Amino acid sequence: MKVLSYIIGGSSTPIIVQHEDQKILVKLSGGLSGQHSIISEWFGNRVGQLIGLNTRQPKWIELTTSLRYENIYVEVRDLIEKSLGVNIGFEYLDDVQPLTHNDLSALNLENYSNTYLLDVLMINIDRTRQNLNLLASSNGEIIISDFDSSLIFYELLKGSLIAKDNRILQALKTNPFYQPIDKVTLQEFIEKVNRLNFDEIFDEIPSILLDKQSKQDLLSKINKKMIRGWDLLDTLKSIDNTTIESESERDLRIRNNREKLEQLVRLTNNRSR
Repeated sequence: MKVLSYIIGGSSTPIIVQHEDQKILVKLSGGLSGQHSIISEWFGNRVGQLIGLNTRQPKWIELTTSLRYENIYVEVRDLIEKSLGVNIGFEYLDDVQPLTHNDLSALNLENYSNTYLLDVLMINIDRTRQNLNLLASSNGEIIISDFDSSLIFYELLKGSLIAKDNRILQALKTNPFYQPIDKVTLQEFIEKVNRLNFDEIFDEIPSILLDKQSKQDLLSKINKKMIRGWDLLDTLKSIDNTTIESESERDLRIRNNREKLEQLVRLTNNRSR
């Protein structure tokens, strides 16, 4: 197996490897944000596929010390070395281009209601107008990608309703597919998701990433989520009622937080004298 190149952009700095007669895009585990990112990436893509969305087919790929990457930039080599072991990969597609916010006007928002609902279910805060995480193939097909920044497993394992946080709600409201969701569309989406066999989805995840006890804990919490309709109705209402912070408000908040931190540092220094 040999590293052919790498892609600048995103925390994982994906690499492209040649494995036998196939090129694979590998998201390096050493660059992903948090221990649950790789599971979120798998889960989001698999759930999307199984409910009929055009997400990507993930695969597990193990990088070993036999991987050849001598001619790669030194910082990427360091990241590869930190990522030896199990990583998540996708078939490398030569004929795709990332969509930008300028391409949004050509998309029919209503066709992406289930994409938006999946992002809300996943608590995917990384799909924004500046960072669509969408790919367009040469035949015009739109591919939905990138779920590694989703917070669903953080919420499930920590037992906290992180989706009630105002910053999270603002992020979900800036999703490029944000739109009012009618009851029929929401119910149909929930029914599709609840028909999935989550036991099988988790069985696809290597035990080194998700041991048996963690899997059972997650399945138990997911079953409770299913009974509550994944809390989507309440979350959508909260998103609709959320006001997006303006740039001036954001700058003021950052300045106030910085001043509070500086005051705390000065107070701590005075007490230590």
